[in-house]
Amino acid sequence: IVSRLISLYVSSFCSQGYFTSCQSGKLGIKLYRLVAVSFGLLCILQATLNISLRLWRYAEVTVVSQVLVDTIKTRWVYFSDRVYYISSTKKTWQDSRNDCLQKGADLMIINSKEEQLKDNVWIGLTDRETEGTWKWVDGTPLTTSYWAKNEPSKGFLGQREDCGEVMLHQMKENWNDKLCDEPNFWICEMNMIF
Repeated sequence: IVSRLISLYVSSFCSQGYFTSCQSGKLGIKLYRLVAVSFGLLCILQATLNISLRLWRYAEVTVVSQVLVDTIKTRWVYFSDRVYYISSTKKTWQDSRNDCLQKGADLMIINSKEEQLKDNVWIGLTDRETEGTWKWVDGTPLTTSYWAKNEPSKGFLGQREDCGEVMLHQMKENWNDKLCDEPNFWICEMNMIF
């Protein structure tokens, strides 16, 4: 079929005077070789691109997998498409948040009762901007809460308690507002959906 198409192509161009030497056999063979070489080069280019893209994708997945493995090995816990870092030392709320940010995460935002993993830990909840208006560290307002009885309170000995903590995670209502400068454990949260 290809040789027939080349013959038709050559004879139409010869009849219109585009070629000066119209020995259709020689010209057809040259044109056939040109098409075959071009097709071969296109196949080689396609194969090279396919291999390059697969290697690039494999390298990307390998890097992401290694980051996930390294992250989980260093005190991180996996739960529902997120990983959580549970501290073993105590810091103020702001120092705890800074530690999370350095890890590529932020203080934990609680979306469900099951997400409350540990007792006496800072969470990413504060009303520092406006007293009584609680917001998560990502700027979203608090809609679902698990405040303990009589919490949030108006403060302790005249000092504002502007930072949220989980007190007893086994209890449904267990949040407490606390002085932000008091040391506490904390939990960082990192979304693992890329």
